[in-house]
Amino acid sequence: MLIMVTGGVSSGKTRFALSYASRLAREGVYVTATDNQDRLDELRTPARLRTIHINAEHSLPDVLDHINRESNLFIAERRIVVVDSLTAWLAGEMESCWNTADRMKIKAKVDMLKEVIVSYQGLLLIVTNEMHGSFHPSEDEKCFVSWMAEMNHLIASRSDQAFMLISGIAADISKGQIRY
Repeated sequence: MLIMVTGGVSSGKTRFALSYASRLAREGVYVTATDNQDRLDELRTPARLRTIHINAEHSLPDVLDHINRESNLFIAERRIVVVDSLTAWLAGEMESCWNTADRMKIKAKVDMLKEVIVSYQGLLLIVTNEMHGSFHPSEDEKCFVSWMAEMNHLIASRSDQAFMLISGIAADISKGQIRY
């Protein structure tokens, strides 16, 4: 089961995602791109969610693929993996982007992540941001916005549930079932 939680910056996505995840599963993994312990303490990550920090050594596609391959299929539906957030992960990857060759490596990671998400077995909740570009974007910003929009579209089209957070209020946008 794939669940998408999206919204603007500081709209309450993480708080909602953790609360919702605790209602869906007994245990899980919280995969985060931030290592800000104060922020994690403030959110009161449920004790039954083990935290994994993604970074240059442990990239998001590799971590999710490892969790998927090492999972016991009999408990996959009782355990949830919360990814927080897709946007922070890609922004972190883009920080190391200096040239076209770097962009191609990042694009390969984005493509790998798409494959991992599509093949994931079990409960997967992905937190992401709505993408908005500027009027005069740099080449890196064009890539970032384009790749995020591509990922968000894939996740939204495959999600069993999708929520949009607006000022801390979650709207279930999958209820209308308008898909194209």
